[in-house]
Amino acid sequence: MSNSNGRILWPYALFALTLGWGWFVLAPLVPYLIGTLHVSLALILLLISLYGYAMIVGALPAGYWVAKSGPRAALYVSVLLTVVGLAIRALASSFTAALIGQIVAALAYPLLIAPIGSVLRLGGVRQLKLGTGLVIGMLFLGMAAGSFLGPDMSPVMDLWMAVALNVVVGLWLVSQLRDVSDQSSSSLGKTRLVMSWWWVIGFVVASISVMFGSVSTSALLHLNVANAAGLGGLLSGLTFLGSALGAMLFGLLGENPSSVRPLPRLLGVLTVVFLLLSGLLLTGGLSASTAGLDSAFFLFGLFSNGWYTLALEASAEQARTRQNAGIATAGFSMASNIGVAIIPVVVGPLVITASGLWIAIIVVMGLFAATVPFLVTAHSGNRGQPQSS
Repeated sequence: MSNSNGRILWPYALFALTLGWGWFVLAPLVPYLIGTLHVSLALILLLISLYGYAMIVGALPAGYWVAKSGPRAALYVSVLLTVVGLAIRALASSFTAALIGQIVAALAYPLLIAPIGSVLRLGGVRQLKLGTGLVIGMLFLGMAAGSFLGPDMSPVMDLWMAVALNVVVGLWLVSQLRDVSDQSSSSLGKTRLVMSWWWVIGFVVASISVMFGSVSTSALLHLNVANAAGLGGLLSGLTFLGSALGAMLFGLLGENPSSVRPLPRLLGVLTVVFLLLSGLLLTGGLSASTAGLDSAFFLFGLFSNGWYTLALEASAEQARTRQNAGIATAGFSMASNIGVAIIPVVVGPLVITASGLWIAIIVVMGLFAATVPFLVTAHSGNRGQPQSS
């Protein structure tokens, strides 16, 4: 990565990776946590889902804070909350203590990710699609690494490694914040939330991705697929891995001016294709082979999160100023996590009780989102250049 992209980009992206690790390393520890904390599965799943609720509540406040005061303070606080929260979690011997640690760590998530549009611009990043793809890709790579590598270590090591990684990378990020501009709006009245149709893509992609991960094991058990539990976990990991690679790959390809319009349209079509294929495999509409499921989930993650990344940056471009770009991406993240909170819970159970209706709903959602790149043209005058305030 060239110096023209600002010294903050790599530590910012790697801190997103360690945050993703700390979040999803809990997934393979669920049985251990149930036994250690003496609580139900539902309460452990609540611990894992707290980051999504924190984004719903904290995304817009984080965006407005960065718009008014610049990103330095928000990133300082994000690092501090992450380290303190994960340390409390690692030391916890009761559910209450673990819940407190998770809440503290979860509050760091919107501060780090929600205002990404302003953080990159004020941090001197010039290739904004590439930068957005790198940060979002690293976040998903951390999630995948936590899911895949967590079972190979002891639970105690898993929890403390998350703390250590965030301390090391967090200190690096803090050391680079002097290069981040503190230029900001002189008053909150000069900031505004620019709502965008691009948010629809965030809502649909995020909610369906999480729903696939949450229902895959149950759906495969319903189809009497061998080793359904292990295969369901693998599919979630493959989706995360595909999402990481898709964000980084298509963020890079999106820097080509000739791809500004056709690439989001192509990715929308491919996302719908593999959304449908994954759905048919989960419901028995197609024979649920391991190879077919692995490929479908990986490619759905690859194309959908590449699409998500370009839509995220497109929403920032529509804001037109560096400060408002962070509010725009905060709104995008909030919309995405509202989808995550609603769709898997409301629509997910239909995969077993009414599989035809379930397929119809997710396809309609995908098709509706796929129309957005054809109907909306992102502001393209800057072609990835930092925007002035």
